[in-house]
Amino acid sequence: MSAPAGGATALTVLDVPAFAAELAVYAAVARWAWRGPGRRWVRLAAAVGAVAVLAVLWGRFAAPTADRPVHGAARAAFELCWFGTGAAAALHTYARRRRSV
Repeated sequence: MSAPAGGATALTVLDVPAFAAELAVYAAVARWAWRGPGRRWVRLAAAVGAVAVLAVLWGRFAAPTADRPVHGAARAAFELCWFGTGAAAALHTYARRRRSV
């Protein structure tokens, strides 16, 4: 079997849930930033800015076509921080919502 055209690698079964988990981190951080105090435009800027920072970090260090891909223990630490950030944002948003009800 030959490699796909354009030098791309074939997708594996784990690529789809990994991509979904990455998108979930973006969604959790965007919602966390949106639920903050302030006017609507400030919250929108915070949400867009937070997602942009995460997108730059992922694209630079963890994406399959990253400029400076990290491997081994550095990759594990990066992903721990990445998904930990998403989990913390989701939990904080949930806790904030529970307090306001």
